[in-house]
Amino acid sequence: MDSTITWTLGSTDPDAEANLTRIAQWWTSLAGQEIIWQQRPLDENTSRDAIDWNKQALDETFSIQNATLRGITLYWFKPNSPEERNISVGYLRLDLFNQKLDVMPSSGRNYQLRITLPKIVYQKIQVTDPQFGSLIQPNGDAVLLFRDEKQRLEIQVDLSAVNVDLIKQKLR
Repeated sequence: MDSTITWTLGSTDPDAEANLTRIAQWWTSLAGQEIIWQQRPLDENTSRDAIDWNKQALDETFSIQNATLRGITLYWFKPNSPEERNISVGYLRLDLFNQKLDVMPSSGRNYQLRITLPKIVYQKIQVTDPQFGSLIQPNGDAVLLFRDEKQRLEIQVDLSAVNVDLIKQKLR
């Protein structure tokens, strides 16, 4: 599963709309959560990958409210602020593994934003009634294999003998 999703304004990538939808879902899911909001200047010699994202004095941490994406514009409220904020975007890169969104404004301004969830978020995969099999090793370790044909997903779980016993106990 690819954990990085990108979208660029004007892109002819056939996945562009789906990518923007996935990014919008992540953005909306931030509502009520604490985030780190960072902004860094760019010049023509600065590579996006060379930006220093270490904590700086102007970085903000707050609980974002009513995060939505309408068209190509991100909207949100800061706590205790009646004013809705927004930024129209030209480029978005969502790193699901590290739970961070890089934003380049469409205005051509020379800065980049990074919005990060400061907590670990686990990706969830749900399969319903998958095909499955198992193999028990002579030492008691096991390999469980789950396959979901609809999602074309195969999950292999390697378990120590201790964890095999724990699962047996929990399934009783």
